[in-house]
Amino acid sequence: MTGTPDAEVAIIGAGLSGIGMGIALRRAGIDDYVVLERAGDIGGTWRDNTYPGIGVDVPAQAYQFSFELNPRWSRVFAPGAEVKRYVDRLADRHGVRPHVRLNSEVAARVWDEDGHLWRLRLAGGGEVTARFVVSAIGAFVDPKPVDIDGVDGFKGTLLRSSRWDADYDLTGKRVAVVGTGASAVQLIPEIASRVGRLDVYQRTPIWVGPKPDAAVPRPLRRLFQRAPRVQDAVRRVAARGVELVLIDLVVGHQRRPFVAHGAARLARSVWYRTQVKDPDTRRRLTPGYGLGCKRPSVSNTYLRTFNRPNVSLITDPIDRITPGGVRTGDGREREVDAIVLATGFRLASDPENFRRTPVRGRDGFDLATFYAGNRLVSYEGVSIPGLPNHFMMFGPYGWVGGTWHQLVETTSEHIVRVLAEARRRGATAVEVRSEPTERWTERMRQRLSRSLWSTGDCATANSYYYDHHGDTPYLRPTSAAQAVRASRTFPLDDYSYSAPAERTP
Repeated sequence: MTGTPDAEVAIIGAGLSGIGMGIALRRAGIDDYVVLERAGDIGGTWRDNTYPGIGVDVPAQAYQFSFELNPRWSRVFAPGAEVKRYVDRLADRHGVRPHVRLNSEVAARVWDEDGHLWRLRLAGGGEVTARFVVSAIGAFVDPKPVDIDGVDGFKGTLLRSSRWDADYDLTGKRVAVVGTGASAVQLIPEIASRVGRLDVYQRTPIWVGPKPDAAVPRPLRRLFQRAPRVQDAVRRVAARGVELVLIDLVVGHQRRPFVAHGAARLARSVWYRTQVKDPDTRRRLTPGYGLGCKRPSVSNTYLRTFNRPNVSLITDPIDRITPGGVRTGDGREREVDAIVLATGFRLASDPENFRRTPVRGRDGFDLATFYAGNRLVSYEGVSIPGLPNHFMMFGPYGWVGGTWHQLVETTSEHIVRVLAEARRRGATAVEVRSEPTERWTERMRQRLSRSLWSTGDCATANSYYYDHHGDTPYLRPTSAAQAVRASRTFPLDDYSYSAPAERTP
């Protein structure tokens, strides 16, 4: 006999994914759900990242749900505080906030075969049981551990881009920034004019293109408010534009290699040349790998920052952090008052995530062991065999379209269809079948074998797109429109449905 869970559905994480999934459940008439959030507030990335210059790196008109348009975006590329307010409004307007349990970190997920439910053990003690679990943990889970010798012995101030201390005044300080990824591209120009000296430690350069940013005129905002269909048309065009750059450029590389090659040549010969005065600095800032091997960034100020007399680009490898600064491999030590760590995040598919917070399914299936020893698989980026009643908002080969909102809407529709079918059949356990999972995954791998990541010049990119098996299971190599169709039409019998036999006393 099945157990009676605390909730029909438990959603792990109250960022955009968790809030979006909660909205999808309510729209489907499923109100018995709980959202478990480890922090003291909702918002995910937009709660945690408050560093100077934080904002979206795609046009804000694309960075919103189709059912909740925001006519009040102040800029083409919205600041992070506006996105956080957008998430808060979503939770309030759609009635999700009462379902959220804050300060409730899930430390382990264990499938109870007898009860056909999940036992979610909380870090602070206690347990929540749920018939179904949706992992709404984002692509970037936690900051990467710092693997630089001596960091714990630094006597100055240590800052993280993802845990910014707004009370620390950088004015006039000697500052080192370690890392030149997307966060650093936004952060570095913002602090360069305030600090006394800025040393930027770069391991791998990043492609940075021009940012067509501007304030959104008030008349246009009023038009969006009065005519939401106009704004929705703009949203569709913007989302398709982002998809062309981030998806089509990569997936269609073998058919149109001249696009990426031409864009890289144009960036080198025109954009970088006009932005950076010193030829040696320009050379070191210019990637030697193909455009698209790593996620490119946009900024009108990042490259120009290295023209400032108080900013130095350092490409010698870091030997260690000393109590007073940073020492590079050539033996030189540069004393600093503060170090900003912008060294990236663990990906959701990192097995280490699931060693710290285990996920154990049917017949001894352990997600950390599986991820460590096997090439990643999924069905439609949502489900994995061995994990009944368990879904992922962002699973292997799961990134849909150009923005996170497209992924959330597509994935939540898939999950709601399966839950509705389980209800219709009276099933208490649902598990994706192995054969359709392998078939779908192999189709994604075949498409990616012709992508820029497989056929382009990506050897020196040091890109997070590649996992520990050498695969690129980050992106779904289809259009967003194809993914939407699939979420509405995939065969429901690709899942198995069951209920335990009733037990007699």
